[in-house]
Amino acid sequence: MKSPKIVTSSAILLAFLVAFPSAVLAQDGLPGTPGFGFGACLDLEGPHLESAIRIADNYGLDWITIDFDWAKYWPKANNSPNWGTLDSVMHQIGGTNMAVMISITNAPAWALDSGGPNHEWTTDLALRLARRYPDDLLALEIFPAANTTHGWGKTPNPTAYAQLLKTIHNTLTNEGFNNTLIAAGIDPSAGKQEALDFLLALYNAGSALYSPVVSIRLPALSHDPKTNPNEVSDHTLRFYEEARQVMLENGHQNGLIWVTRFDWKQGGLSDTNEQAVWLQNAYLTMRSQLYIGVASFYCLNNAESSTALLSNTGKATPVLDALGGLIAAESNHLTITHIIDLSKSIQKFAQKLRQP
Repeated sequence: MKSPKIVTSSAILLAFLVAFPSAVLAQDGLPGTPGFGFGACLDLEGPHLESAIRIADNYGLDWITIDFDWAKYWPKANNSPNWGTLDSVMHQIGGTNMAVMISITNAPAWALDSGGPNHEWTTDLALRLARRYPDDLLALEIFPAANTTHGWGKTPNPTAYAQLLKTIHNTLTNEGFNNTLIAAGIDPSAGKQEALDFLLALYNAGSALYSPVVSIRLPALSHDPKTNPNEVSDHTLRFYEEARQVMLENGHQNGLIWVTRFDWKQGGLSDTNEQAVWLQNAYLTMRSQLYIGVASFYCLNNAESSTALLSNTGKATPVLDALGGLIAAESNHLTITHIIDLSKSIQKFAQKLRQP
């Protein structure tokens, strides 16, 4: 017969697993999880990679997002990709509590057809990434800003893009990578209505069947995070509200939005306190929307960016300190909530044990 201590420990563990399976089994921000994922972009070409990863983990970030510049790291079709830097980064992230989203960007000329990136080659790259990093790579973003010529590599083609998402989704699923997320990306920088029209065209082409997440990139924002999108002619952080409306109108109520890159305009905020307040307000604004799974700020370690969260010496900036404080407050709130609910679950479980 087990000792009372062992029975009590088992009961507590069982109650916790029953009450909060997502907290144990899944990363915040993924479809099917209730939590919000705090993320930041890591520049593979930037300085202080090791420090950036260590500090991001210490500050409680949930996600690291990485752009994989295809043309740079696989410039010739008959050569193997240059995995060196990415391997090193992924190995280090493997020792943290963070998950990774890799964005495939900038298809090389040899992987471009007349209508855009070659489906076979792109699918092959996605599969290589999934196989190489099966434990920490939980999400793939396929050509963010595909609604622009820069993002797609050719004239934007929503039908071809939707077909590419379908091909990658089916291939990864058949290979057993069921947890790898395909995120379809739009960028309103070239015109928010054009971006919304592109998203609508994706739905008309059936993309909701293959992409549970709509990803959005919002670089160089010039407005306060709380600015109503109807009050200005250009896009705001809350462009996601307009994208959400398109999702709802096309029956994608269960879909999520990930803001996979956002920052303020270079030179737009020069005061550190203003920057810290802006970033906290941005995360709080997005955190309040249950349909937003992950938001990733750009960037952790870009030496040429005035918005980098690490200084040129590899130390956390006051802005990152402010973000870390926000994440800590969020974590403490969730912990208290969980403790209260867990206590109730344990009491109910104990009552059942005492019943004859």
